[in-house]
Amino acid sequence: MTMRVLITGGAGFIGSHVVQRFVRAGCEVIVLVRPGTTVTPIADLADRLTIVEGDLRRGETFRKSIAAVDPEMCVHLAWYTVPERYLHALENLDAVEGSANLLRSLLETSCRRILMVGSCAEYAPHTGCVDENSSISPRTLYAACKHAVWLMAEQFARRRAWSAATPRIFQVYGPGERSERLVPTVIADLLAGRRCSLTSGDQRRDFLHVEDVADAIWAVAASDIEGAVNIASGVPTPVGDVAREIARQLARPDLLSLGALPASADNPPWLCATPGRLHNALGWRPRFELASGLEQTIEWWRRRIGDADHMSAVSK
Repeated sequence: MTMRVLITGGAGFIGSHVVQRFVRAGCEVIVLVRPGTTVTPIADLADRLTIVEGDLRRGETFRKSIAAVDPEMCVHLAWYTVPERYLHALENLDAVEGSANLLRSLLETSCRRILMVGSCAEYAPHTGCVDENSSISPRTLYAACKHAVWLMAEQFARRRAWSAATPRIFQVYGPGERSERLVPTVIADLLAGRRCSLTSGDQRRDFLHVEDVADAIWAVAASDIEGAVNIASGVPTPVGDVAREIARQLARPDLLSLGALPASADNPPWLCATPGRLHNALGWRPRFELASGLEQTIEWWRRRIGDADHMSAVSK
């Protein structure tokens, strides 16, 4: 399947892996990045990409840039995702504005399929796994804005006989994740011999390696499936078990302090999925199990931390 694909947020954690997957599939990939954004995560693909600088909030200038590259498909990942802030940040409103500008811009191109990447946070709280027909009830500004953008895109596509899907991503981990997040925090603390203080770890999450997330998004894009598709493993896992597996692999269970921190009010006890459409309609299965995915991620962080320590020593 060869086509021109515009990917927004393509230099980010998930986006960089999505870019790599689409390039491997033989697509002509156009990556939209905000001016001044580092493209280090996709730098090794520079000769196989078209990188366009543009700000989604700057409508007129942005539309000219997108018309010039004329994509046939768009995968919209760009969003504000700063840990500890993004759930209630007003920047979510900017993301809605930017998404609306993106839809307007696509009118002037050959685009006929759009993937508006959503979030598990859009679903109402459950005490079990949600499927694509489960009720929607956003509890944060982030979730509300994500869902609002999908509703806009769905109506936009329907009026123009385009196809549209929203891959809803659950708990992602893997190389390139922000260091403040759970898996990198545990790995960094244990590699450094520091005590790692966490909540009880009883919360259940649906963990999926970022390379599998990117592969699942490709599977959705390459199909004609429309609507919501849960991007998840289908395996509810206590957060504490993830920390314990990292500690087991690093032989430092003595450094874990589960229950040392209080749980956040924004931290529901269950956030897990039944990826029915991904498995049944598309026949997709993940490549990584949790243990092997964490092993690969630990090695990535070990090399990264080792390289940083080496550069620090050289500069002294």
